[in-house]
Amino acid sequence: MDVEDIAPGQLFERKIDETIAQCDIALIVIGPRWAEILRERAQHEQIDYVRREIEAALSRQISIVPVLVGGATMAELTGLPGELSALSQYEVAELRDGTFSDDCARLARSLHLQPVAAGTAQNGRAKRALKPVLGSALLLALLAAASWWLGIGPLGEYRVRQAAIAQMLATGKTQADRGEYESAFKTYRDLLRTDPGNRTAIERQVDAAMGWIEDFHVVAPEGGSSEKLAGSMIDEIMPVLDAGLARANGQLPRAADILAHIGWGHWLNQKLAEREFGPAAERDLRHALQMDASNVFAHAMLGNWMMQTGGETAEALMHFQKAVESNRARPFVRRLELGVLVYPRDPETRVALIRTANEMRRNGEPIDDRERSRIVTAYDPTVNSAEELSETLSAVPPDEAWATYLWLDTGSRERDASDHRRLWRDFVHASIMEIGHDRDNALRAFETLRVELKQRGYDGRIATYVDDAVKRLSAR
Repeated sequence: MDVEDIAPGQLFERKIDETIAQCDIALIVIGPRWAEILRERAQHEQIDYVRREIEAALSRQISIVPVLVGGATMAELTGLPGELSALSQYEVAELRDGTFSDDCARLARSLHLQPVAAGTAQNGRAKRALKPVLGSALLLALLAAASWWLGIGPLGEYRVRQAAIAQMLATGKTQADRGEYESAFKTYRDLLRTDPGNRTAIERQVDAAMGWIEDFHVVAPEGGSSEKLAGSMIDEIMPVLDAGLARANGQLPRAADILAHIGWGHWLNQKLAEREFGPAAERDLRHALQMDASNVFAHAMLGNWMMQTGGETAEALMHFQKAVESNRARPFVRRLELGVLVYPRDPETRVALIRTANEMRRNGEPIDDRERSRIVTAYDPTVNSAEELSETLSAVPPDEAWATYLWLDTGSRERDASDHRRLWRDFVHASIMEIGHDRDNALRAFETLRVELKQRGYDGRIATYVDDAVKRLSAR
């Protein structure tokens, strides 16, 4: 809006044409809603003098510099109508809020607009140079004013906008700190629609995407498709991770962390969304380990993936051990590890399950009741074979075996104080004593247990195991 140079009574269009005719350079100042406003004016058939100025400058074939302010991006230059479409062919400049003065100075230098040395004004050449120099100073002042009005608004509105951005950043951080990664992801997404260049929000959204994909779950409404819902979520996450990986540009461990999560996203896309097949998950996880041999996420995810897809148990367990040794993201590592060990597929995984639980007990690592109840099932004499029970009970030294069993059974014991549960514990205790070569105490415990089982009419597996133990220990 020109409030000084167009005098009352002058014709706007003629004055614009005369002014543009005197310009060697035209700076097209573009805010984040520039294209939207342009389309709105065209839709409502408003006279658009800004468009007329730009078209006039383009027709004169002078130097054109699109200048992005207020976080505007190149997207503002796509799909422009008519002659304005030519703007997308010109190299742009960007003036950022945090480095506005430096960016303006850099722009002036690139256009060869330099201050005139003092005392040279009498020189004719210097006089000719003085006009563009003064013009550039005025231009920079106008750009400063424009940055308030184009896409940002007046100073008061700018402050309101910045306060809203700060509030959204705080909200997203609070959500992520509480583990509400999907909500945090969407908060940062909404913030970036308002402030596309906000670096903090961009990187925090990547962090939220990784957290979301680590804790990924789908609850479809009744009659809905969980596969489609999972697919739509993954479609939101993956482009953010891909962009984050490009920005990381090989910087470790950030790049490897992101690449591992991309690999896990491919696995979820195959397993939950049921729409991807091929080596993408393993490829990305192994590539992440090539980048960073100790990467906790790649090790834990690859170990879990191998166990779910029939890979080598020994290699999968090695990856879990490497993940634990990294001493990063321990709760996540344990969740993936226990998730595939609680249903042992062979003696190796059964032993690994008990050793993992024993290690968690000794380290004071948290474990929820659901995980406790799943693991303690490995000690149940009513569902496990004698060989499986032996593998479970001998996985760790006897004193640690009993302590770990009690640690696991704490939650169950509080919920179920029945005689059945007590008899089960007595059996486990007697069995551990036998394994520890405490023959006499083991024999007395089994004999006492056999009498009680007969009194209560038990004749299932547990009774058979107790009879066998009494015979075995009595024969020695």
